[in-house]
Amino acid sequence: MKTSEDSTAPLADARQAPAGKSHHVGTAKPLKLADDVVSTAIYGGPGDCYRYTLKRVWDPRKPLVMWLMMNPSVATETGDDRTVAKCQRYARQWGYGGMFVGNSFAYRCTNQDRLLEVPDPVGPEDDHYLLEMARQAQCVVLATGTPHAPRLRQRAVQVAHMLARAGIPLTVLRLSKEGRPVHPLYLPAHLTPQPLCVDRLPKEETLAHQTGKPPSED
Repeated sequence: MKTSEDSTAPLADARQAPAGKSHHVGTAKPLKLADDVVSTAIYGGPGDCYRYTLKRVWDPRKPLVMWLMMNPSVATETGDDRTVAKCQRYARQWGYGGMFVGNSFAYRCTNQDRLLEVPDPVGPEDDHYLLEMARQAQCVVLATGTPHAPRLRQRAVQVAHMLARAGIPLTVLRLSKEGRPVHPLYLPAHLTPQPLCVDRLPKEETLAHQTGKPPSED
């Protein structure tokens, strides 16, 4: 397990991971972080192929919002991607002092088709960290979008029910016509989180994959 270095991070004791072969996420280049942001992340798996948590803080006096999306792209503790940057703009507009980003699949890739190719795209510690972030956030926004492959769609529903069973209220910015939480990247800037009843989420086909066995980086 690797965490980025931050003595104030509540999720884990900060430490540096040993140098090793890095995981290839994709060809997209990270964006520069805002100057006022302090950021941390927790990784796992061969070459840090899983990103379990991402945290951005710009005002530690204010509460945090959590975003729950499908899978990590190129955003890290040192750089943004377009989606995480958009989520940060929303969070600032709503008056939060920071945000968590979690994912229904922790495997890092810019092409979601790769989630179908690895033995465990979820990650063995994903549920643990999703619950931990959600319990620390004042608001949890479900924004997983609609995966291209139908077999990837059930995971978001499972996570939503897991959080609801833990007594954590969920919100969305918008639902698609099929009833799925819409991804935030292309949504209007004026939207605010609205309460979500998880029983209204559609029943989806289940992804058959092996859990507990991380993908090889050979």
